[in-house]
Amino acid sequence: MRLLSRLTLGEAGTTIATSASTNDGSFDGVTALSVGTIGLTISGMEHTGLAIAAGATVVGDISQVILTSGGPIVIYVRKD
Repeated sequence: MRLLSRLTLGEAGTTIATSASTNDGSFDGVTALSVGTIGLTISGMEHTGLAIAAGATVVGDISQVILTSGGPIVIYVRKD
């Protein structure tokens, strides 16, 4: 797992998901701007139905982010 050096909204490399959607790629972290339910694939392991509180951040080797309800969430794109 890589740790993020910064989590800054609007920094190059971030994506904001505002409605139910599936995002595939290489991501470093996810932060909820408001309460939501997400699914994550972290290091190849699927985690579904995760309730994430406003302001909470999940960090890891994330390959898929699914926003199923609530949000918006910020997805931090990996820059290797």
